[in-house]
Amino acid sequence: MKSDSELMNELAKRTDYLRKLTDEESAALKKELLVMYVDIHRLCKAHHLTVMLCGGSCLGAIRHHGFIPWDDDLDLLMPRRDYEQLIRLLEQGKLGEKYEFDAPNAKTDAKNVFLKIYRKNTRNVDIYSDEKMPFPKGVAIDVFALDAMPGTSLGQKMKGIIANGLQFISITVLYAQYPSQHLKEFMSLDPDMKRRYRFKCALGKLFGIIPHRKWVWWFDRFVASEREDRPLGIPTGRKYYAGEIFPRDVYLPAQEVEFEGTKVYVPNKYDPYLRNLYKDYMKLPPVEKREQHFIVELKLPQKE
Repeated sequence: MKSDSELMNELAKRTDYLRKLTDEESAALKKELLVMYVDIHRLCKAHHLTVMLCGGSCLGAIRHHGFIPWDDDLDLLMPRRDYEQLIRLLEQGKLGEKYEFDAPNAKTDAKNVFLKIYRKNTRNVDIYSDEKMPFPKGVAIDVFALDAMPGTSLGQKMKGIIANGLQFISITVLYAQYPSQHLKEFMSLDPDMKRRYRFKCALGKLFGIIPHRKWVWWFDRFVASEREDRPLGIPTGRKYYAGEIFPRDVYLPAQEVEFEGTKVYVPNKYDPYLRNLYKDYMKLPPVEKREQHFIVELKLPQKE
């Protein structure tokens, strides 16, 4: 069965509801993301924090020495201790006035179960966004935590069931508590997607007796672990809780590579990491299988 993201990507390609970025917009967005990365990396380096490219960004660094040509986002990965230290630095305003962020916490809501850093005075509106939502809507970089995992396969599966359940509930409650007209209209274009969306909204209303911020926070606290005698994984990664678990030396220490003419870091043994995500990752996928991002609105900052 195809995932929601796969079905939504297919739907976006065969309808006119969302638009694909032009080549000029994509190039400008990538340039802005690279500037954001340099600022984030500079802050992390000053405080001796490890930050790596992950997912498609890591793939781009290895296969293209930069962004994947048809992709236009940037994903970062940090060990849990460093990840939480970065959040504290952001709370203190150490990244500067150009930026804002949201991340799971005990007091305020966050849109996602991971840290997002946004460039102020920009807009990058997708179908999950709505004007009434209290979250930033600018160009963003996603930052994921690298957590210690249970030491046994059974423990990983059991914890994964709970973690994935919490994450799923948080998404359904987000749909119900902060309904997006863009998402509703887009899902209505396909009968199967419409049924899936309605089912999630119904579940969201049921679980929504507990606010969204608590589900996101509970998930984050449940998966957070810094134990140094355990394998590592990315609970919020594209393969969910147990899909990216490796011995520690696959991820750490980070390895330096080149990305768009800038030195960046990727997981230490990126080959098994990327093979797990993409199999024959050095081979270009056929055009029809290339995952792309579609938007409602994009606005980049004026040149300073």
